[in-house]
Amino acid sequence: MEDRDRTKWVANLRNRIEIHEAGTPQFRLGLWRQTFDTPSYQKFFQPPKENKWDYEIPGTLELALDRALSKSYIAVLSEEEKAKAVEDVKAIVLQGEEMVWIDKEKGVFEYPYQTFVVIANKK
Repeated sequence: MEDRDRTKWVANLRNRIEIHEAGTPQFRLGLWRQTFDTPSYQKFFQPPKENKWDYEIPGTLELALDRALSKSYIAVLSEEEKAKAVEDVKAIVLQGEEMVWIDKEKGVFEYPYQTFVVIANKK
């Protein structure tokens, strides 16, 4: 998932699109961690081991737009609301607050991401 803590443009982008979540469960909220507190998990599994990797992928305006539009809570917006979200995402990316460029001439920048891995070993 995008790492909002490493650069302001990603934080701004996520803040803009997440206003449409309307209570849908999201990975970033950590609700999935409740699984590890259930009696069944605790009976059959050792405590989970979690690791996280930070990295960057080459990003473009098109990639940022595609990523934003792939969110289900954006996909279901009215055409008018979706168009406004697209314009706002474009403005955020083009402003590029704290953006690190790979090739500015080609419009390629670092898109910070994180990958989480949780290992659940059976008892």
